Amino acid sequence: MNSKSIENSKNYDKRSNIVLIGMPGSGKSTVGAYLASMLNMDFIDTDNMIRNVEKKELKDIVNDKGRDHFLKIQENIITGLELENSIVATGGSVVYSEKLMGHLKKNGVIIYLKHDIKELAERMGTGRRLARDREQSITDIYNERLPLYNKYADIIIDCNGKGVGPIAEEIAGRVGLKTGR
Repeated sequence: MNSKSIENSKNYDKRSNIVLIGMPGSGKSTVGAYLASMLNMDFIDTDNMIRNVEKKELKDIVNDKGRDHFLKIQENIITGLELENSIVATGGSVVYSEKLMGHLKKNGVIIYLKHDIKELAERMGTGRRLARDREQSITDIYNERLPLYNKYADIIIDCNGKGVGPIAEEIAGRVGLKTGR
């Protein structure tokens, strides 16, 4: 494994973090953990951080207090982070906060893990709760978030039909890091 940080990469100046964004079910946590291990970097899952701080499941926060309350909690917790040399798997709704995305982008390369809606729907199944209003479908959320994912992404990775390893290798290559695998 090569522990060379992004700081030394020609492509992304002094931003030392890789931040993964995308819809729920896009593989941010799975790819993030794999990539962190591959590159010898720390791994942070922001949804797990929120669960730990709030002592509740994310769906329960949304159900009990509403989407806007959840988004404010998410923003407060993540903007309090000062990370270096980390892979950050975010919740799919981080793109609703310009302040939050600015904070993540300050020291991170933003990678959008892109899937088409059909593949996402298959991966998510029926039981997954999203930070959404009750009347919104998965397709509604996808269509609402897609322009935001594209807006904030430094790099877009087409993940359709790809496994975790090839996605992680592509990310490492695109940010200019060698994996040694």
